[in-house]
Amino acid sequence: MTASDSTALQVKRTTVWAACLPGSGQIRNRQWWKVPLVWGGMGYAAWATMDNAREMRASIDDLIAVSDDDPNTVAVLTDANGNYFSEDQLEERAYFYRRNRDLSILGFLVAHGLQVLDANTGAMLRNLDTSDALTLRSGTMWGVPSVHLTWNFTRNER
Repeated sequence: MTASDSTALQVKRTTVWAACLPGSGQIRNRQWWKVPLVWGGMGYAAWATMDNAREMRASIDDLIAVSDDDPNTVAVLTDANGNYFSEDQLEERAYFYRRNRDLSILGFLVAHGLQVLDANTGAMLRNLDTSDALTLRSGTMWGVPSVHLTWNFTRNER
């Protein structure tokens, strides 16, 4: 097994770990400070999904209670003034929370995908050569802004 095979295997393992257990890719890359950000973002998206689903379900239940002809079912939800919502308001409210629930699910998936991408990129860049042999600096040449890339070929003699 060559060094490039070993590096490719480590990148693959880190990516699989990150996909299966959010935050583990950042831990494998020794970027511990990112783990609370990953867990916080995904945790908030999960909480928002559950909250919006609960509110949507309550609106649908009240809509059923208002629209059926059974006198034993009563509406529960009220507005800020204590008045019960109308059928149109409950339907609009249910659509609002359904849309927000779906967007929260999408946010969760995007956060998960970004943390997997971050773990993969971090694992690939971990073996990047950052020695002094390769330098990049900005400056001016004849009064024009420019970027200077220098690659020093030195022979290491023992």
